[in-house]
This record gives sequence, structure tokens and C-alpha cells, in this order.
Amino acid sequence: MSMNQARLVAGLALGLTAASAAGAATLTENSLTDFSDHFAKPTLISSGVEKIKGTWSGGNDYDILAFMGLRSGAQQVTLSFAPITPIGNKDWSFSAGGNVFWNTVPFKYSAWEGKSLATVGITHRNRDETFDYTLTLDDTFDGKLWLGLFNTHGSLKYSIFAPGNEATVAYTAVASAQSAPAAVPLPGAAPLMGLALGGLALTAAARRRRAADPS
Repeated sequence: MSMNQARLVAGLALGLTAASAAGAATLTENSLTDFSDHFAKPTLISSGVEKIKGTWSGGNDYDILAFMGLRSGAQQVTLSFAPITPIGNKDWSFSAGGNVFWNTVPFKYSAWEGKSLATVGITHRNRDETFDYTLTLDDTFDGKLWLGLFNTHGSLKYSIFAPGNEATVAYTAVASAQSAPAAVPLPGAAPLMGLALGGLALTAAARRRRAADPS
């Protein structure tokens, strides 16, 4: 288990909060200290985490995530961004944003090689708009999703809503155990030895009789 995976396990113990009777949960970035920024070692999101909350803290804050147990087939994953605190009427210079990439196979050389989902840019001018971005996955989706969230400037908070990751949904088929055929009982070693010795004795006796009777 990598250090990042160990941090995730610890974070699940501290940062998961029950969201409903259906078993969905929320994972917060601060419960793990930070999400992974390495494209080849993403933070693994376990099944049951329906919502993720994170933060872009200044420029070049990268968060790389991997969902390994999403429901297969058509579904949507939604990302929402907002200022960490409300932008005041006189915060003329406020500007924050970045880029979001995704893929259904692991990032090989960098998360930038994924498919572009959104370019986020929040300023004083558009601060009252809604910054929601929806990833629509089709029927061929196999349940594995990689996300690369690249902060380029400023600070924002974000949430990821993945209803297809809810724990109570049966994502994987469990193969039924096959009953092994009953073994045929074998005779014990002692009876086998006795049979073998008895056969040898009969053979020797027959040879002696043939030798004693020259006719």
C-alpha cells in the first residue's frame, strides 16, 4: 500500500460522513491533508463515496483522483466550483481558476493528456454565475474514471458529485461457487498392502507346484 493509499484509508475513517440511509458518504480533502498531485499515483476513491469536497489553494495546486468502483454504464459526474469566501463588491482584482481533465484509463505520461471537461475561470465580473460542469458517460463506460484537476491561479473550493459510486448499488457480479464433485473413497494403505502380499504369495505357490510336477 502506497503512502497515498494509506492516507486515504485513514481519511475514510475520519472524513466520511453518512449522507443518507442509502449509504452514500462524503470525503473531504482536509481529512487526508491533501489529495495526490501525482498523475501516476492518484488518490483512490473507494466505493460508497458519493461526494468529494476539495480546495484549490493558490496556483499550481493539482488534485488527481481515481474512481475504481463506479457503476458501469451511462451516468453523470458533476463538478462544481465556487470562491472559498464570497467575493465582495469591491474585490475587483479577484481571479481564480484552472482546468479539469478526465479519462477512462490511467494517465500514462501526465493528467494533461486526458480529455478536457472544463476551463474554470471565476472573476469579480462573473462571480454570481454558476460554475457546474457535467461529465456524461455513455453505455460503454466500465466503472473506472480518472480526474485531473489543475489549479492555475487563485483559490477556489470544489465538490464532485458521483451518484454512481453509492455503496448500496451492486456494481460487480459475484460468481456463484461451483460445487466440487464428491471424491471417490479409496481403500486404506493396510488393506492394499495385504492384497498385494496375498497376490505375491499365490503366485509363488503356483510356481512351486509347477516346479515339483515335471509333467
